[in-house]
Amino acid sequence: MGSSIFLSYSSAQGKIAERIELALQQAGHDVFRDRSELAPGEAFNARIRDAVESSDLLLFLISSESVAAGRYTLTELKFAQDKWPNPSGHVLPVMVEPTPIDTIPEYLRAVTFLQPRGDIAAEVVAEAQRLLAPWYRRLRRPRALSAVLIVATLLAGAAWLGNARWMETRERNSQVTQALQAGTLQQTSGNYASAWDTYERARATNAHDPRIIEAQQRLAMEWLRNIRGSQLPGGFKAIVEKVEPVLSAGAVSGTGQRVADMMAHLGWADFLRSREDVGGLDPTQHYRKAIEFDPENVYAWTMWGFHSLQNDHSLTEAKDKFAKALASGREREYVRHMQFAALLWYQDPVLELETIRVANDIRAGNESMPVGLPDRPDASRLWNIYYDALINGSNKRQFLAGLPAANHVATFRWLYPQDKFPKDMYLYHFVIAQLYEAAGDSAAASAAYRSTRDSLAAIGIKDGRGIPDQTKEALLRLGR
Repeated sequence: MGSSIFLSYSSAQGKIAERIELALQQAGHDVFRDRSELAPGEAFNARIRDAVESSDLLLFLISSESVAAGRYTLTELKFAQDKWPNPSGHVLPVMVEPTPIDTIPEYLRAVTFLQPRGDIAAEVVAEAQRLLAPWYRRLRRPRALSAVLIVATLLAGAAWLGNARWMETRERNSQVTQALQAGTLQQTSGNYASAWDTYERARATNAHDPRIIEAQQRLAMEWLRNIRGSQLPGGFKAIVEKVEPVLSAGAVSGTGQRVADMMAHLGWADFLRSREDVGGLDPTQHYRKAIEFDPENVYAWTMWGFHSLQNDHSLTEAKDKFAKALASGREREYVRHMQFAALLWYQDPVLELETIRVANDIRAGNESMPVGLPDRPDASRLWNIYYDALINGSNKRQFLAGLPAANHVATFRWLYPQDKFPKDMYLYHFVIAQLYEAAGDSAAASAAYRSTRDSLAAIGIKDGRGIPDQTKEALLRLGR
């Protein structure tokens, strides 16, 4: 016979809640999921409290909305707390979207969150079944547990000690699981320093737990890759000194891809320290070692490709290394972002043209343009290249000849859809007009030049040197 389950969720998670409800019902459980249009009040509160009181389990879907101040889900949680002061075994929190750990009520944080990795409804049903299983319920009852321990003690002290060790191990595992959940939330939100502290505290009592060690290694690598904007007092050097011992220890204790990943990041750590005037460092030694362990290692080839441009000024070597990184099939968006970062490190017409070629390859390959940094999206950095070449006129002929004309048009339109262009529209029209003209599309070029003229007129500019005069000359040249 099934159990009674109260499902608490925010309205934004209605579709997920419906899927979970159906899955629980198919498993034989009765589910209370409020769908009333009655506004909260005494009668409404009484109905919800009665539903919680009669339930065997409260299932709480954690999201930014469900834990926000003033949400009725928190009232439902208060009713559950009144019934079960200790939520263990009675409340199942399910993380349905990344939510800052400090916004989640302490009552929920007292138990382990379920963080589904596959089918959310199936995993919720499986965990609910475990919590509602009769053997698990008996184990959670203090009196029953005491009786079991007394009998076990009378029968055999060794058996009691074994059970105590099992309980101790189970509690440790629970602590590790909660630390992993909290650290993952903090890491996902970009709060690397807090995630690091969470794992450090967990390692203080679980120093050899491989789950914590691996999580901290992953965090160390991600922090180094996203170090800009996540500073500690002391700059890059302070972060490197914090994470480097973890990576160094991991890099000498195994083989294969994971060790190679850590070795590559040790090279990146040396590069970051060199930016803060630490001398005598050679990042490439780490990249070479990483490739010995994993010949296709994406991080080693990418970071070495960056080094080839940033330090050695060799475009040929950089292109070869980035190509090997892309061939690995891992972290493609990261590789592309690093290509842009390397090509734009110095202001050079040859590298700027190669940057547009890379963007064209991304478009032609149906890839996604890498987002880049929050305050410096990669697409906005490429706009500066178009501005310099086609508005300022720097190396314009070389720029237009560097890519087939039709590809120039397609890539610009892909990078900057007209309806989402954030800058002055006359600039957009003027750039694409020149690209159309170079492609031999006179009609499209004329239309874009007219749009340039009209956009200038809309802001009160009809004549003048630069874009106004060049636009008039172009319309005369095209016979429009």
